[in-house]
Amino acid sequence: MTTTGFVQANVVDDAHILNHQTKTLIQEKNDRYLQTKEKPQIAVITVKRLNKLTPKLLNSSKKTAYIVVGEKGKKRNVQIFSSKDLHGAFTADSRMNIIRAAGPKLRNKSNKTFNSGLRFVFRACATKIDQQYQYSLDKYDLTNEEQDKISHPHRVALPIALAIVLLIMALAYLFKQASSRQEK
Repeated sequence: MTTTGFVQANVVDDAHILNHQTKTLIQEKNDRYLQTKEKPQIAVITVKRLNKLTPKLLNSSKKTAYIVVGEKGKKRNVQIFSSKDLHGAFTADSRMNIIRAAGPKLRNKSNKTFNSGLRFVFRACATKIDQQYQYSLDKYDLTNEEQDKISHPHRVALPIALAIVLLIMALAYLFKQASSRQEK
């Protein structure tokens, strides 16, 4: 009998949302983590509620990221939590960007599409942990293109570009007004 040091299972599917492909991905990546010195863990938990999703063992866990899915009726809520030692990898912005990048798939009513989005979230979390501990990237991690979706969300680029254009137009108008006053 061997002990892993994990305080809970990698997959707790109380809401019966996860498909076989998603469970396999979670188990295989966590099995790889067991072979490392640090032994981080990514736990995926599904519950039958939309609020109070914070895992009970969050404050006492070490080197653990949690992906919690709440489901009630047809609504779903996905949140990412991390133990204190992983806060550097999982800042509030990075967690928000990961969920935003997978948002269209996570909002989809189809369980197959939702699981695809959840696998993206899991792979993004795995990539963050691999970068934190400087592990070599593997087939479970995000590609560079997928990482760019998280690092540089395109939804933010358009409003920023419009704000810059408006600022330049306002400055041009002010300079034109100032030069016409000087001529008078």
